[in-house]
Amino acid sequence: MSILPCRKCNGEGRIFKSKYGGNDPDVWDSGECEDCKGSGSQVCEARSCNDLAVAFNDDGEALCEDCLAEWASEEFGAQP
Repeated sequence: MSILPCRKCNGEGRIFKSKYGGNDPDVWDSGECEDCKGSGSQVCEARSCNDLAVAFNDDGEALCEDCLAEWASEEFGAQP
């Protein structure tokens, strides 16, 4: 499975802000993305495990492989 890009920085690892607001294309680098710590990869949002996310659940939470398997077994009643 491929790793999801960070939602906040769109996988850039950096946050770019508009100099003049709105949809102005003239932007500046305002620093490292706080959510992904500059990696550009989405982090799992379940159980605070901080592994890299590979999919979303029905509620829109990003999940790593282990949390995805756990969620699927709970959601669909599958036995491990």
